[in-house]
Amino acid sequence: MFNKLKTFYYKSNNINYSQIKLIKLINILKSKDIEYIINLLVNIKNKGAIFLKQIILNAYNQNFYKIESKQKNVYLKNIIINKSIRFQKLRPAPQGRTNKIKKQFFKIILILNKSNGTKG
Repeated sequence: MFNKLKTFYYKSNNINYSQIKLIKLINILKSKDIEYIINLLVNIKNKGAIFLKQIILNAYNQNFYKIESKQKNVYLKNIIINKSIRFQKLRPAPQGRTNKIKKQFFKIILILNKSNGTKG
């Protein structure tokens, strides 16, 4: 019998953190079980791990009624980072000049998968 995969999407907007630092964490977390990911992120003490832990918990809790609680084979299929809005501010500088400050925000899309039956 074929495996039936159910896919759930979760989107989080306007994250204000370095994308490069998050990509290092994301490469570790892809294709892992949700419980393993949360236990791993609890032990990492940086701001990006705290962001990702909150986002993954929100995604799991939002789709919890769609996922049977008896089955614990929910895993994170993919994480996508896209650009979002950019704020620009002018800051005064010496001798009557100004400096532009560009603050980039981005959005994260999580793809959760739940497989029914045995793997193979």
